Amino acid sequence: MSFKEPFVRNLIALAVTIAAALSGYFAAYTGLRVELAGKAEERYVAEVDIRLSRLEAIINERFATRDDLYALKKEMMDKLTAIETTLSKME
Repeated sequence: MSFKEPFVRNLIALAVTIAAALSGYFAAYTGLRVELAGKAEERYVAEVDIRLSRLEAIINERFATRDDLYALKKEMMDKLTAIETTLSKME
């Protein structure tokens, strides 16, 4: 056996060990990036859902429905009829 043979084996083993450590590091790094991206996406979706819920609540509060408009029309007609009746009695 030559002196160089064990040295070359150890050097190859060291290179394989370093390559394995680097690949493990990059695999963990990529996995964490994918996981964080998924969490960020879930958070973004939840945030948009909350905004839509708030907007829906505001729309429901501030805008009248068809029944509300019908009730308003009926109330206004009743008041106008009462005013007309009062004015016709005055003449």
